Amino acid sequence: MDETLKQIVFHYHQAEIPSDQAAYFATETYVRFRQARAEAEQNNQTWLNILAEIAQTLPEYAVQDITNLADNACYEGELLLHENTSFLDDDLELLSQLNNRRLTLRLLVSVLGPFYYLFIEEQQYNPTTNEHSFTIIDPETTAQKQIVQQIKQTVEQYQYRFLERATLKQIIPELTTEFQGVGTVSVFHCLFSDLMNFY
Repeated sequence: MDETLKQIVFHYHQAEIPSDQAAYFATETYVRFRQARAEAEQNNQTWLNILAEIAQTLPEYAVQDITNLADNACYEGELLLHENTSFLDDDLELLSQLNNRRLTLRLLVSVLGPFYYLFIEEQQYNPTTNEHSFTIIDPETTAQKQIVQQIKQTVEQYQYRFLERATLKQIIPELTTEFQGVGTVSVFHCLFSDLMNFY
């Protein structure tokens, strides 16, 4: 973990009081963390610009904002990797249209520092058993590599830096977070979401 990344992580997360103690939620770092998420919700124009530019440069693919800053520390967007297909409110209907296999590029942009991550998620649905399976795919190994590069170029125009999976998986043993205990907190949990493990 480079020094800039480390400074940002420890600006919003502290090791002195573990998250299983009530005092954790009154610490200066946790208050700072909550304030950053609240401010990001109010001042999201850069994020909206990124989504608009992606939609403009890749008009044959549907884009939607699924950000949830109440639970996460990142903006989150989806690009449906099926040409000329729209997102539907009914996920099963959409899967049916796609022969029960859906590919989605997910873009995460941290609100704590100038970092982003993206990956491709494959969702498969078995209508006989009503079971869903999800697989995370390295975007650089897919036929959508050109789309991935276009999105990276768009995001990086706004001075965000892509974080590799190896960096995101690094465990920070001295930290706990609201939803992660000792020995499980990764760089990803600190910068994006401690509810998800998308790496």
